[in-house]
Parts: sequence; structure tokens; C-alpha cells
Amino acid sequence: MVVEVRELAVDGTSIEYRVAGQGEPVVLVHGLSGSWRWWQPVLEPLLQHHRVYVLDLPRLGARLPAGELTGWLGRWLDTAALERVDLVGHSLGGLVAAEFAAEQPQRARRLALVAPAGIPCGNTVISRGARLLGTLYDVRGRLPTVVGDAVRAGPFSLLRGALFVSDRDLSAELASVHARTLLVWGDHDRLLPARIAAEWQRVLPGSRLVRLHCGHVPMWEAPGELASCLLAFLDEELVDKSSDEIGPGVMHGVGFGGDDDEPAAR
Repeated sequence: MVVEVRELAVDGTSIEYRVAGQGEPVVLVHGLSGSWRWWQPVLEPLLQHHRVYVLDLPRLGARLPAGELTGWLGRWLDTAALERVDLVGHSLGGLVAAEFAAEQPQRARRLALVAPAGIPCGNTVISRGARLLGTLYDVRGRLPTVVGDAVRAGPFSLLRGALFVSDRDLSAELASVHARTLLVWGDHDRLLPARIAAEWQRVLPGSRLVRLHCGHVPMWEAPGELASCLLAFLDEELVDKSSDEIGPGVMHGVGFGGDDDEPAAR
């Protein structure tokens, strides 16, 4: 299926996005220093069933502070004439999607959060740097994409985003989320440890958690399983294919984490 490249002007700046497929609209929001390319491995299965919009978030700076990304997403949806959508966000994109669903609950039909930022995990600056290096090692086969996207974003945009992610705590706001919510976490996530998922479930009591045997970027490390989870959720038929029930609202998938990775704390 052909993926169209389009542009929309939001706040006076033209932003590229990709769109393809038919059905209910699903908007994919990438993480810090990412781009639409991060979603490529799961794009084909999703657009077989849905009208999929893949954003490239704007660079952060004086004209657009990191704290304004959620408002920017709302304006992008307005400009695209999308009133009510399913939102899928990864990392920083998960934070933005969750905050949008809290601020405008009538516009978020379903919410899928893949290793979302938004609830602090208590890491120091030094430990976050070490975790980032570990994450880069996990996706070393994709380093050209990672480096290219980081260069395009620019160092100041990355720094602003990183500081924002470190400090932002959505815990109190998430009570306003009405959308059915899926959480997907890699057991071997070095950047945002899987133990944080329990706190997300506490503040989103109706949410469902799927744990995959991968790191921080399931789109690259376990694309087939992530696509299956997302499709089942978006089609309202979330099924535990592994039959490995580990707690209320929690399921385990069969992932592709390295054999040398240590299991995440549960």
C-alpha cells in the first residue's frame, strides 16, 4: 500500500506527516529525537486495518517549548480535521499522547502507550546517561536512523526534551483519561525500567499491560509482537497469545530481547 507524504502548516511551520490505509484514524507519535521512521516496522500491519497518520514532531526551541507539544498536537489534529482518534505514543510521544487524552478526553478514543515517559523513575543524570548508552546498544542495528534523526533535531532540541521528560509527572492528571488504555513495556527497557509500569497501572486502573521480551524500542526489537498487540487492542480484542498470565491486567508476550539481558524487576 502506498504511503502518502503530506504537509500541514501548524503555528506557521510546515510539518511533514505520512498517511495511508482506511478505517478509524490512528495517530502515531514518536519519542525524543525520533521520527516517523521509528514506526516503519509496524506500519504495514496497522494500515491494513486503519487509517494511519504518522507524525514528525517539530523541533523544540524558543518558539515551541517542550511543554507545548501537547497543545501543538491538538492544533495539528484540528488542522488535519481529525476530531476523535486513537493515539499511539512511544516514550516522549507517549507522554504527549497521555497528556492530550487527559486534557481533551472527548477526542481520544483509545490510547496505546509504548514505554511512555511521564512518571519519574528516580534516575540521576549520570544513570540516565548510562541507560541511554545501553538503549543505543540494544538498537545498534538502527544507529544510522538514530544518529540521522538526532542530527536533524539538533542538540538544543534534544536537551530541552530530555530535561522536560526528566521533570514531568503526569500522575495527578491521568485521572482525567477516559480512553481505553493499553500499556506496552519491554522487560529489558534500560531507559525507562519496566517497574514503572506498575505506577502507570495504579493511576490508570482500567488499563491493560503487555510485557514484551525486549528493550525500550519494541518497534525495532519486537515489531511483529508489538503490531499484533496494537491491532488486537485497536480492534477491541486484546488476547493473551502466550497464555502467561502474571497478574490482573498484565500479560506477557514472547519477545526478542537478548539472552544476556537481565530480567526487569516486577
